[in-house]
Amino acid sequence: MVVMSRAASIRVVATSLLWALGAVPAQAQPLPVHSGTRILQSGSLVIEIGDPESVECRWNKGLRFSPVANVLRAQLRGQEFLYSPVAGGALSYLGGLPMEFDIGQEAFQPDPPGYNEGKSGDPFLKIGVGILRRDGGAYNFSANYPVIELARMTAAWQPDRVHFVQTLTGTANGYCCYLEEDVIVKNDRLIMNYLLRNTGSKPFTTEQYLHDFVCFSGRSVGPNVRLTFPYDFTTNPAVTPWQPSGRIRSIMAAAAAVYTRIANSIEFMDKASSVPKIWIYKPEGYAGPELCAVEHTETQQRIVIETSFPTVYVGIWTTDYQVSPEQFLQVALAPGAEARFSRTYTFRTNDSVPQDGTGDNTVNGTDLSLLSSSWLRRPGDEGWEPACDISSVKDDVVDLRDFAALACQWRQEGGLPSPLAHWKLDETTGTTASDERGQHPGMLRNFPTDNSQWVVGASAGGLRFDGIDDYVEISHLPNMPIEHPRTITAWIKLDSIPAASQTLLVWGAQPPAEHWRLEVDANRRLRFFCGAGYAVASRVVGDTQWHHLAVALDPLVANHPRISDIRLYVDARPQAIYELNEQDLTVTAMEDLKVGAAYDPVASQAFNGIIDDVRLYDTPQPHLS
Repeated sequence: MVVMSRAASIRVVATSLLWALGAVPAQAQPLPVHSGTRILQSGSLVIEIGDPESVECRWNKGLRFSPVANVLRAQLRGQEFLYSPVAGGALSYLGGLPMEFDIGQEAFQPDPPGYNEGKSGDPFLKIGVGILRRDGGAYNFSANYPVIELARMTAAWQPDRVHFVQTLTGTANGYCCYLEEDVIVKNDRLIMNYLLRNTGSKPFTTEQYLHDFVCFSGRSVGPNVRLTFPYDFTTNPAVTPWQPSGRIRSIMAAAAAVYTRIANSIEFMDKASSVPKIWIYKPEGYAGPELCAVEHTETQQRIVIETSFPTVYVGIWTTDYQVSPEQFLQVALAPGAEARFSRTYTFRTNDSVPQDGTGDNTVNGTDLSLLSSSWLRRPGDEGWEPACDISSVKDDVVDLRDFAALACQWRQEGGLPSPLAHWKLDETTGTTASDERGQHPGMLRNFPTDNSQWVVGASAGGLRFDGIDDYVEISHLPNMPIEHPRTITAWIKLDSIPAASQTLLVWGAQPPAEHWRLEVDANRRLRFFCGAGYAVASRVVGDTQWHHLAVALDPLVANHPRISDIRLYVDARPQAIYELNEQDLTVTAMEDLKVGAAYDPVASQAFNGIIDDVRLYDTPQPHLS
């Protein structure tokens, strides 16, 4: 009798059950755009990277930027995230994510090891490049110094990753190093793991950064580009905080500069040109995650860039065609010592679902079939399928974590998630607002008894609120953790232009808890509140016309959501933030929703008009039309 292992049994059963679903469609292999490059791919994420062993590679041959791991392009579901024109564009190099050590640009930055110890003609160590010969002047990062020895490079390629090793045979007056880097692609993430070892006889301190030439599908930088940090930074030169005007006018007209600061974000208000380099500094004692986000609110593309090692500062270099948030890391190594660190780039488009490993725009049986055929496989194993390693744990194995991640997004289509709850408000009689999903009906309070509140809405029926005491009470919603992404949407139409704020909804516990509140404020703008914190959209919505509104929580730091993580949408378009007061989102109980009035019955904040088609999602990417 043959006894099968548990893993083999699971794989056979799953494959048998899914046989009727048909073969998983093969994705077309994308082609490189540049010469001398290769393609890495996992799911819908395609990375083009320079092959240092190719004679056709047009990258800088090693006098400034390292030939190790030159990522030139990152494409998710056909949308480009990096500036890297084939002809070189406005740069003298190709763009992408070039790596450089020891730029020495500012007085506070280290020069390459050994440069300042010798005289003209002596060797120095340019980490990532090799051993070069200095001249008689101060170090100039853009100069082409004569080569004594270029480091030897090897690269081991797999479909979703590459392993680089760089070695030297000589030393620069006692300075020498060994460098490894792994580049790994995982559906929506690009991971770079580094090992740097001091193989010389002298200690050194080195500083590494990547240029991060970010752009969004060829769009210019500004307007609609935002950089966000998880801390209250200081800058040099200072970035002027946004001050809204006293009267209602365009945020563009009120802005005094191309870029401005709103809380912990820098917003480009107009097309960038000749922007000086901005140095970003963390607050003293900061011990949180080392990351930043760059997003284009119009294309709804976003990159989150994270390092495992503390940054000493971030330099933002901007032109009209790219924005580069450069995270600088400093490493001090004694002879024989080594350091390991990583950088992770997480990419997102509005219609991307990382669990959709087969690229058919929905998480379904084909993805489950692919996962079952890769069960317990690891890189290098026969049958390894990188698109199935979809859990947030970077474990390089297809296991129950990945199965759970796929199950959480089952049947989700790209750009069209299913709501947790959906109140169409299409009833014509009664005091109950049905939930289309069937779990969370709403109870009408204080409405007329003649059913006159049921009126024509934006789509079929709608519910009219009298502006005095009408509201809908919805209890026992799914109590999502506060850090969990979520979105709530609705159609509204005010009966008259408001002279005071009018509440659309409140969500959470009763005061004094810091519940969420969404309203049309006295200036007719969409405003989100949580406690003393608030965010205001730039566009007017209190104009007696139909508007589709949405508020989404999209945390930059998963367990530490803030007001600046809130996204506001009007008529399916993301809104520039007109005004913001930062605060942590500390609400813990989010089970009850009240539509059309504030919690405080004394407050004259009730909604006067029609509300229609209210939806709740557990994702920050709602269907907004």
